[in-house]
Amino acid sequence: MNPPSIQIPEALNQHLSANASDDLPSTASYVDRGAELITPEAIRALMQLRPQLQAKIDAINDSELLRQRLELLATYFDDTCDAGPTDPQLQHEVAFALLYFLKGFDRIPDTVPEIGLLDDAMIVQTVLQRHSTGLQAHWLRNRRVWPAAAAGQ
Repeated sequence: MNPPSIQIPEALNQHLSANASDDLPSTASYVDRGAELITPEAIRALMQLRPQLQAKIDAINDSELLRQRLELLATYFDDTCDAGPTDPQLQHEVAFALLYFLKGFDRIPDTVPEIGLLDDAMIVQTVLQRHSTGLQAHWLRNRRVWPAAAAGQ
């Protein structure tokens, strides 16, 4: 996942890994902890990994809904990197969800047929449910049409 010049903070990298701990926290608490571990260094790393992220999003063939939701989060991330976040918690949860998706070898490795992206979809859904209002407000401020299908509404 990380080319040699791009460094994800070690605590975040461990949390993203499948073997980070023996217990399985709820998805919400897992996202909470992941967002806490997002640092300016992690934001910069994700910005540098953006081409790899886009390539992985574009390669999703079996879940249009997940692809749309990831596009929504990636667009928000890009916007907040350019203009600064109005809600740092939202930016951190979005960054965590995108890094989790990019990791590939996570709670359910993405290479597992039929279910490999299920855990990624759960992380993305958790962030979207928590921050639907903030994301919609961001879309309005940027004069965009809210992609209702992408948010599952």
